[in-house]
Amino acid sequence: MFGKNSMRTFAIIGAGVGSFFLFTHKGKDMLNRFKNKFNSTQKEDLLSKAGNPAPDDIGDNNMVNEGAMYSVHYYNKQRNKLAET
Repeated sequence: MFGKNSMRTFAIIGAGVGSFFLFTHKGKDMLNRFKNKFNSTQKEDLLSKAGNPAPDDIGDNNMVNEGAMYSVHYYNKQRNKLAET
């Protein structure tokens, strides 16, 4: 799909963008802000929700409900298989 020249161009552009982020003060600041934002929100969300589901969090409650129903359906299938044989 891409020729040698296109791949070479992409590599040069990628090296330029990478060097911008690694060697310039502005690029380092952007990377650090992104890393801090991603790490802080991910850890806080996981730690605050772990083992403590909120009753008003509909998405979380649906996930718990689906997880509970999966085990019930699995048990019923296994019981029906044993009853058929």
